[in-house]
Amino acid sequence: MKTTTKFLALTVVALLLSVTACKKETKTAASRPATSEELGQMNRDFAKALVAKDATAAANLYTENASLLPPNEPMVTGRENIKNYWQGAIDAGLVAASVKTIDASSDGDLGYEVGTFELKFQAEDGSIITDIGKYTEILKRNEQGEWISIYGMWSANE
Repeated sequence: MKTTTKFLALTVVALLLSVTACKKETKTAASRPATSEELGQMNRDFAKALVAKDATAAANLYTENASLLPPNEPMVTGRENIKNYWQGAIDAGLVAASVKTIDASSDGDLGYEVGTFELKFQAEDGSIITDIGKYTEILKRNEQGEWISIYGMWSANE
């Protein structure tokens, strides 16, 4: 009887230890740091939306109360105003957009991304104007676990 009781007790302890170990290894999306790939996805999706001439899709990558801090212009706050801002870039002849993440990190549900961009606009005379620069995004993880921008700031290299 003692052997059976000891075996049962050891089995219960082993089971509890394995359950505890599994819980420690399983981190929720909110508790684990995001990868650079995850944090950079917002801007890759943003560039795709601009090239597709979809200002609504671009604006939906920002929180409802997000702000843009464009160079040499006033701050643009709110998703609808952000949509109108990017529609203006599309209407100005935007034909290409690309981004490259340089650095990104997160802590809980807040993160940042620093990168470079290249935008190309077609002028009325048909020539292409290229704007190259750098950006910083402050990101927040939404309820779906996706990273969206709460602040975006950029400047041209020239």
